[in-house]
Amino acid sequence: MRPEAALRQAVALHQAGRLTEAEQRYREVLRVAPGHPDANHNLGLLAAATGRPELALSHLRAAMRAVPTAAPLRRSLVAALFDHALRLHQEGWSDEAEPLYREILTLDAGHADALHLSGMIAHQRGDWREATEWIGRAIAVNDQEALYFANLGVVYRAWGKLEEAEAGLRRAVGMQPDNADWQFQLGVVLRERNQPEEAVNRLQRACDLCPQHKEAERFLIALLMDLGRMQEAETCMRRILQHDPARIDVLNDLGLALSAQGRHSDAVVCYRQLLASRPEDAVAWNNLGAALWEWGRPQEAMAAFRKALAIRPDYLEPRAGLLAVMQTLCDWRGLAAVEERLTAQSGEGGMAPFVLLFMPVSPLEMRAHAARHLQRTLPVPAPQLVVRAGGPEPERLRIGYLSGDFRNHPVAYQIAGLLEAHARERFEIIAYSSGPDDGQPQRRRIVAACDRFVDIRSLSHAAAARRIREDGVHLLVDLQGLTRGNRLEILALRPAPVQVTWLGYPGTLGMPGIADYLIGDPVITPPGHAAHFCETLALLPHCYLPPGDNQADVCVVSRAQAGLPEEGFVFCSFNQGRKFNPETFAVWCRLLEAIPGAVLWLKEQHPLAREHLRREARELGIDPERLVFAPKTPTRGEHLGRLRLADLALDTFPYNSHATGCDALWSGVPLITRSGETFPSRVGASLLCAAGLREGIVEDWEGYFRLAVELARHPERLATLRERLVAGRATSPLFDTPGFARDLERLYERMWRDHRAGRRELIRGA
Repeated sequence: MRPEAALRQAVALHQAGRLTEAEQRYREVLRVAPGHPDANHNLGLLAAATGRPELALSHLRAAMRAVPTAAPLRRSLVAALFDHALRLHQEGWSDEAEPLYREILTLDAGHADALHLSGMIAHQRGDWREATEWIGRAIAVNDQEALYFANLGVVYRAWGKLEEAEAGLRRAVGMQPDNADWQFQLGVVLRERNQPEEAVNRLQRACDLCPQHKEAERFLIALLMDLGRMQEAETCMRRILQHDPARIDVLNDLGLALSAQGRHSDAVVCYRQLLASRPEDAVAWNNLGAALWEWGRPQEAMAAFRKALAIRPDYLEPRAGLLAVMQTLCDWRGLAAVEERLTAQSGEGGMAPFVLLFMPVSPLEMRAHAARHLQRTLPVPAPQLVVRAGGPEPERLRIGYLSGDFRNHPVAYQIAGLLEAHARERFEIIAYSSGPDDGQPQRRRIVAACDRFVDIRSLSHAAAARRIREDGVHLLVDLQGLTRGNRLEILALRPAPVQVTWLGYPGTLGMPGIADYLIGDPVITPPGHAAHFCETLALLPHCYLPPGDNQADVCVVSRAQAGLPEEGFVFCSFNQGRKFNPETFAVWCRLLEAIPGAVLWLKEQHPLAREHLRREARELGIDPERLVFAPKTPTRGEHLGRLRLADLALDTFPYNSHATGCDALWSGVPLITRSGETFPSRVGASLLCAAGLREGIVEDWEGYFRLAVELARHPERLATLRERLVAGRATSPLFDTPGFARDLERLYERMWRDHRAGRRELIRGA
């Protein structure tokens, strides 16, 4: 049969759907005329339709070779090439797909999909520059395809070019606003570009469009928690659990959100529910321990921390939690091993730096650990200092004090008198409160002492920073540092031209750009120690601690009323038990042994702590009854009144007394302190220098012991010291609240002048 007749029969059979017979006829034609373009073309189309892409391409290429200029043949070959390349690409065979895309582009240089997918293959192998070039060429051909812009944004994000990534994803979302995945991708980029509020909106939109978008849910919850919007995060997680009770993966974050709101018992319920299904989840055990600890269940907390460590022996956080419980309960059996292991692990940055304050570590170790901690916990890095000089000089400097402790808390007692003493003709004072309102008198006193009192507890970090910026604060003073519940995320957003850390945390924040200055004094933070801090030092001329709140009506209390024996020397230490340690307590027991009839008067501790301290005393040969625990008094006046009954205050080491030391000295009770190299180990020395009692400062435990024994055995010398303290209430810088306010204000004014001049250097208070 002639080729033309056979071809006509093949076409008729092909059109009738009799494909096997049609293929036979096409092959008959090709046996006679191997290069016949129509037979190759039609057989290629038939092979493609029957799932034989390699055969299809072989015949279509042959047809093109026969008639290179035939547009229909080119279109068929391009279509077959693209279908096969796309299938290979989707199945993960990108190396095989890539040359097919290239072949398409030799036939049709403007094939937008081949350009785009060539870019995605380059993206897959990490060649982002090439990827953006290919996708850019695709967009030049067709700028109405939203997918191209979306993937361009994805590539730029992988490349680290977030501005370009945002632009691409915005264009895609603008064209297809109901695409949940693109809304999610844009939300992630916005979060990385430090635009958290819009990021939340985009992630929420992704969740609304696709309720099962687990990645969007996860990012949204994490971002809300980073922003401090715990109630919204809780609502989001409870909605997930309502729709899918099996999603126990959210219970861990739900517990964290509840604990952040102070709802520790509810958090415990979440963790226990999670552990019922995942009993080997070390993270859940750790978080359960933390919630139990905050809830006031230390024994259960200790058991939870130990369980977490049994599952993951190298897990740092529960070891830090275990240490905190052991310290607070004065449970020192095995304490040294826990401290040693924790010190070895501290380089991992997984525990709060506050833990190290109670341990014998160097100042530079403290700084390095603080840096690692903030790098791990802050959602965005702090920008470096940007000097915004110029403009008119303000009539009054606007000082913002940021704290979660404007309540019945030592910081509140230390700061209240200062706030009242600020010179209002030169300073406007705004308190930004991130903590609970306990309704106590001290809270009301602080509210009354400020020009404005702003409760930012319900505001996200970004919203709080925006409020501070809009209020025009010149100097923002953070009073919490690295203590629990801090809002350093606000400082990281740089809402004020000058930012300061002071009072609440005895040490550096560890990361430049969070605070510009750290307020200290020549004893605690001498210029020679500047390398211990990432902030510039601003030194008050005397003690860095404000005089505190000693305006209470002091009550006269007898020894019997205070639970003290009528006779005998009274050593006292009203510090929290966590500051005690075996070495310190051993020296105290030596003092009781050296001074017959003496007692050690301590602040009321947890019942287990009392039991452990009595056990330690017994093992050191001291009658446990010589430890006297003072219960909490209804009023501060009663506490200050009973303090006068003590003969000598004993400081702790390496974390010295702070407010408790001030209270003792104001009450006329001399203090003995051991001074070290770290900030917290030099506070006692600073207090004594400011009080004019330098002879109370020693460098080691032997000197501490000898001085305490000498004073206990020479009451006349002790009486002289008491008289000096009492007389110094009217003249000592330690008790001069107005003088302290003027010194601090001079520091603030110098900080502001330096800011306007574009410089920052160590400030020495006059």
